[in-house]
Amino acid sequence: MNSGDVQHIPLQLSQSCIIASIQIELTEEVLQQFRKDLLERLHTTKVRGVILDLSGVEIMDLQDFEMIHRTLSMAAIMGVETILSGFQPGVVSALVDLNADIDNINAALDLDDALQLMNSLRPLDQEVELLPENSSQEELNEVDESVELDLDCGEE
Repeated sequence: MNSGDVQHIPLQLSQSCIIASIQIELTEEVLQQFRKDLLERLHTTKVRGVILDLSGVEIMDLQDFEMIHRTLSMAAIMGVETILSGFQPGVVSALVDLNADIDNINAALDLDDALQLMNSLRPLDQEVELLPENSSQEELNEVDESVELDLDCGEE
């Protein structure tokens, strides 16, 4: 199956965030295409976060959730905040029953709450500080020692 045959999850830009709203059935192919599309969009745009709206998802198994979690971890490594929103009660119950790893996940009840949470995590006027291109190795080592990376979706 080529990528033209796989349904795409739409990615929209709003308030300097990429908002992806899943309204289709989750399959491994759909989630792989989503990962590819999202990471490419993050690479080409300057956004402060990703919000994944799951309000259209009525059934999610542990494998689907883990694929989503890994994708959002990749986005966090690229320097953006990530938030899941709109979980259906049955999906939440199933994930907890299946012992899904829900640590270090930012979540919100709905899209409005997710946008408010994003504003508290990374305000619109907050700039990401980049190192100058001519930084010496000594300066880079100092930064390495002073910065602790959280690779699990950025929650405190």
